[in-house]
Amino acid sequence: MKPDRVIVEYTRTAPGIVTSRHALAVLEFIESCGGAPEEAMALLFRRSKLLLGKLKGAGMVYRARVGDTVLWMPAGASPPRDTNHFRRRAAVGWLAARLKEAGGRYEKGSAIFPNGAVFRVALVPPAPREPCLAVFMKSEKVHLQKGSVWVSREDLRAHGIRECLKPV
Repeated sequence: MKPDRVIVEYTRTAPGIVTSRHALAVLEFIESCGGAPEEAMALLFRRSKLLLGKLKGAGMVYRARVGDTVLWMPAGASPPRDTNHFRRRAAVGWLAARLKEAGGRYEKGSAIFPNGAVFRVALVPPAPREPCLAVFMKSEKVHLQKGSVWVSREDLRAHGIRECLKPV
C-alpha cells in the first residue's frame, strides 16, 4: 500500500473578481485561518461546494488532498509540505470553523471567544511554554501551563467547541 501524499490542485488562471457576498464570506474565512477542510466549510456555509468551485474558478483558492480529505487553501498560501503539515493546517481549519460556529473567531494565530477571552493557539506536539489553547494532534502526554485549555484534533471534527474544550 502506498503511503498518503499531498496532492495539490491549482487553477491556472489569474485571480478574478468575487461578486457574491456569500463567496466573499467563504474566502475571508479561508484567508483568516490559512486553509480549511471541505467538511468544516460545509458546517459553516450552505452551498459551500458551489461557492468553493466559483472561488477556485476565479483563481482565489486551490485544493490540496491527502486521501479523501480535501483542504481548501487561499491562492497566496504555500501548499502543505507533507502529510503532517497538511494535518496541522486542517486542525487549525477545524478549530477556526468551530470557533466561528460558536460566535468566536480565529485571527493571526489566536482563538477569540464570544466572551472576549483570547488564547494563543498551539499545535501539540511540541509542548508550548506559555498558557494557550492547545490542539492535540496525537494522544500523548504533554505538560501544559496553568491557565491553558486544550482540545483534541479528532474531537473538533465531531463536536462543537464548547464540548471539546478542556481546562488544564
